[in-house]
Amino acid sequence: MEKKIKIHLNTTSNILKFPEGRKQISESLEKEIKEQIHSILDRMEEIPSFIADAGDYSYLLNEAIKCYEFGLYYATISMIGITAEKFTIQLSEKINFNINREKISLKELFDNPEIKQQKRLFFLNKSKIISDETYKKLVKINGIRNKYIHPKKKGDAQKDSLEVLKLFIEIINKDFGNKYEIKEGKFFLINQSSP
Repeated sequence: MEKKIKIHLNTTSNILKFPEGRKQISESLEKEIKEQIHSILDRMEEIPSFIADAGDYSYLLNEAIKCYEFGLYYATISMIGITAEKFTIQLSEKINFNINREKISLKELFDNPEIKQQKRLFFLNKSKIISDETYKKLVKINGIRNKYIHPKKKGDAQKDSLEVLKLFIEIINKDFGNKYEIKEGKFFLINQSSP
């Protein structure tokens, strides 16, 4: 009896070495992107506008948004998980512990620079660096991320990826959203009138 083996084969890098192969793949890719333009635009429209501090996490957010726009939902969830963690790492630098009036860092306190995200969120919330509302949103993002990173449960990746994007945008919009807004694609101070 002959045993069948299933394989996943990708020879694109080899094909691209030949001019005819490169041309063929280029034409195929161009066709595929043209067919997806309307879906990409629809997904772009689903993402809320935002105004935020341009921290280290903002480059990761841009990558997560691109993933969502191109329909890469698992990648979007992963990237927002990374983005949220980078965001909270930046915030956790504001946490100060004092022992006998001496400052001590999280690393010194726990002898471990790799503090788990849940513990980091707990400290940020307890120290009032993030609100209860922000804490709950970040916990939800982490939970959705874990559902896909440790795939024990099935989920709707498209729905979940948009949810984590929106939750994170709500969090970062909070700081600047009180002072600025976006109307018709333009940036305004809230007390400034539209043209």
